[in-house]
Amino acid sequence: MRPEHYHAVALVELLRRTHIATIQELKAALGTAVDMTVFRKLREIAYHSSYSHRGKYYTLAELARFDERGLWSFRKVHFSRFGSLVETVAHFVAKSSMGLVASELAQELEVEVKQPLLDLVRTGRITRQEIAGRYVYCSADAKRRERQLGQRSELLPAIVDPTVPSPSSVEESKAAIVLFLSLLDERQRRLYAGLESLRWGRGGDRRVAELMGLDPHTVAKGRRDLMVGEVFTGRVRRAGGGRKLVEKKRPESSSASKPS
Repeated sequence: MRPEHYHAVALVELLRRTHIATIQELKAALGTAVDMTVFRKLREIAYHSSYSHRGKYYTLAELARFDERGLWSFRKVHFSRFGSLVETVAHFVAKSSMGLVASELAQELEVEVKQPLLDLVRTGRITRQEIAGRYVYCSADAKRRERQLGQRSELLPAIVDPTVPSPSSVEESKAAIVLFLSLLDERQRRLYAGLESLRWGRGGDRRVAELMGLDPHTVAKGRRDLMVGEVFTGRVRRAGGGRKLVEKKRPESSSASKPS
């Protein structure tokens, strides 16, 4: 029997140092020129390949810090709990509360998604329907798709094409937005900012944050809440949110008057 020259521990040590690596870097760590040798060794460890950069980057499963969406990024390389770009796109479309247009999904995943969307439609894993001149990608399940399109139709009147020039000047628009925001509570501001970000499409979080003077993470949260239906009524924060109540301390009673 031929002795084993290559050991998966070399890949683990490299990835723990660098967090991510390409196939070329993994081959160098093993001391091989053969791709299949690397893939055979990768099967011995828990790993993820990136959904961005055509899947050319690899990381250890123990290093990936996936967020609530199932996504993790390192040095602008993106990984998904759901696997490849196609599988990630399929998951996001199926779970969306109102379907997704390509620009919304591209903003969420930070990559181009038109080709995987078309491939998924061709294979019947998702469907699409044209609404107001834009394709909305939905679940292949008929009941789920009906709910998605229903919610999309309710939101549609508020979403207009941001490329159409406004008759008012930019400064007047900013002043009107600032005034309008002052009338909203925290939750309403976040959701309104998220809606405007959806309207812009890719890069909308940053643009809206600059326009409204908000943190981009706040805008992104409002956008995600709208997309998944996480809209709470009757309260500004979720139950338990906000600062903890501080019990007011009463001043100690003054000492009793000395007897005369």
